[in-house]
Amino acid sequence: MGLLNWHSGEHFDHRGACPCTLCGKSTPLRSHTGEAVHKVCAEAWNEQHPGADRFCSDRTPKRQNEGDHA
Repeated sequence: MGLLNWHSGEHFDHRGACPCTLCGKSTPLRSHTGEAVHKVCAEAWNEQHPGADRFCSDRTPKRQNEGDHA
């Protein structure tokens, strides 16, 4: 699965840090389901659990005018 694309600001919780669900160390990052988790911990978990969708990348928005070759 490789590296996660977590560019959305929704992955950062401004209310404060919580323990990572995987390593236990403090993190302000959140998964798409709201779990407190470091991005690198989520990437490692994905590598160890191929095919699972616990931690997903953000959808890549389509660029405007994509395919428009005027």
